[in-house]
Amino acid sequence: MASLHFWNEFELKKPPLVTLQIEDTGFAKNVFVAINGYLQQLSRPDFLEFNHTAALIGRLMARRKNSFRGMPGFRAVCKLNAALCRLLRLDLPRDLEHIRGALPDACDEELSGDMPTRNSFEFVLVRLLAFYHLHERIRDCCQAAIKYFGQMIRSNFFMEFLTLLIAAVAKINKLSLVQSNSCATLYNKLQPQCLNFPQVEKHNFLPENCKLPTQLRVIKESQSAVGEEEANPAGVNLLIQAPSLITKVEKAKQKLKADVGTVVARQTPIAPTQTAFQMSSLSTVEDVKHFILRESKARKKNPGSCVTKPIQNHEWLAAKTLFERKLQARDQAKALNIFRKFIGSKI
Repeated sequence: MASLHFWNEFELKKPPLVTLQIEDTGFAKNVFVAINGYLQQLSRPDFLEFNHTAALIGRLMARRKNSFRGMPGFRAVCKLNAALCRLLRLDLPRDLEHIRGALPDACDEELSGDMPTRNSFEFVLVRLLAFYHLHERIRDCCQAAIKYFGQMIRSNFFMEFLTLLIAAVAKINKLSLVQSNSCATLYNKLQPQCLNFPQVEKHNFLPENCKLPTQLRVIKESQSAVGEEEANPAGVNLLIQAPSLITKVEKAKQKLKADVGTVVARQTPIAPTQTAFQMSSLSTVEDVKHFILRESKARKKNPGSCVTKPIQNHEWLAAKTLFERKLQARDQAKALNIFRKFIGSKI
């Protein structure tokens, strides 16, 4: 359907608010009650906290933009901030107040009155769709960001900053679910009333072959949790998605259970002699400096044969940068400890 994402048009042209005389205005009472109940929810603390947390994420992103520019997790935060800014420009409460103000004061099945046209009502429904799907994108970006930064924080990278960032993203994810469900509930109440509004002849707001969905899904909180609850080093309870870790013992057990077929006699191949990396070789700061210099050259010339080949380029760059910053801060012991833990977890 060509107009499937009609709600996603950034500059959606609003139809003029025109009222027409109809004989039955009884259905307008249900529309008024549904919209009024939703607007009253906007004064709840969780709705107000959403804007404050969104502003905090924008400030955190701007503060460390140069530090995380090449990281996938930071790109997810940038997309999250863009979705939050677009949500702010949407201004759904204003559109709901306009359609509510155009409803007749006295709503009765036996009374006639002026009602806004179906075009204006469909515009509000499209705005609700945009609000609902924007919150879907916000939660997708939250999950992508927390998955990446959650892995970094376990390796003691940028502990203080990432603790605050993950807390803000997890909070936005939870509050977004509340707003999305409230929007879906309102849409499900208003959509059946669409056919009751008078239609202007020879003018339709919706494009041809565009049909609005009859229902929006209300998501349970347990279905959209970012992950299991963990306690970070700062003592903040967060929702972080922990990747499934398989130990070497579990891998060995899985191999034993696997069907390997009939065992046949064969000559034992001679394993190539290769010196295993020893963590004891990184006992001093000078050892780490020589190790970084040697591995940096090896990664450029022959990446497949270097000791740090399991480490991705951006992770290696972040480890070197953190080590150098700790040395500049004259905290050699912490620099050595963090780098050894990182190498030990990757090799």
